[in-house]
Amino acid sequence: MEREIGEIEHMLMHALTEETLAERIEGAASQLEVYNIMKELPYFDLSLEEFQVGIKALQSSDSE
Repeated sequence: MEREIGEIEHMLMHALTEETLAERIEGAASQLEVYNIMKELPYFDLSLEEFQVGIKALQSSDSE
């Protein structure tokens, strides 16, 4: 993986708070569906692997 986890988390946080997608993301049934919705954003260029690593990192930082 080329990107650092901080960069991945930063991009995920921006995408997750994107107002234009918020309703669709909240209604998504899977991580893959969320990923595909986020791929519509012009700046969102994470690979699926980076996305999954970032989601796990965000979940673990939430539980701390």
